[in-house]
Amino acid sequence: MSSHTSSRDRVYQVSSNRESASHKLRYVEGSAPASGECRLCVGSLAQAGKNDVPVTVQTASSEDIPRLAFFEKQLYDNDAYSSLFFYQALRQWPSGFLTIKSDEKVAGYSLIVPLDGSRATLMSLLIGKSFQGQGLGRILLEQAIKSAAESSWKTLELSVAPNNAAAIKLYKQAGFSVIETIQDYLGPGEDRLIMSRAL
Repeated sequence: MSSHTSSRDRVYQVSSNRESASHKLRYVEGSAPASGECRLCVGSLAQAGKNDVPVTVQTASSEDIPRLAFFEKQLYDNDAYSSLFFYQALRQWPSGFLTIKSDEKVAGYSLIVPLDGSRATLMSLLIGKSFQGQGLGRILLEQAIKSAAESSWKTLELSVAPNNAAAIKLYKQAGFSVIETIQDYLGPGEDRLIMSRAL
């Protein structure tokens, strides 16, 4: 990596072997393209198809935002994060804002924001409807954790609906454990489990 290459140029590339329903992850130093009931969607890699589909995880750019806002609206309607929120997130927490691309198409995002000097929270992780069922949520979660560990954070937290069994299972597999249940966390009747893992 050249001395003038910024952290924004880090690209994680995944080759998905669809025939064996497995994936291989490798870290690639390179240049990012110049142009170009938690918020978690989980799926396994599809077994159909013979060709590897390139998957990259990299820091978000302003060019990604319209697509991310579309996915939000598609999945959450009136509760969706707006384009304005994403632009603010890009300005305030650029290193914690990742996107995942499948075959060079934006497929989803994750956002980690600070809580205090040693703790951060996985505020959101989302895979667009048309990209679900390919294991992208798991890949993005792994890279979000890796990115947080490379920062100064010691602990990563998140909140998840108590009835979201699939997400809770995935989080536990990624090393998170439940530390507390908070009633009305996101408003009346919107209880959440707080999960945490060391980095």
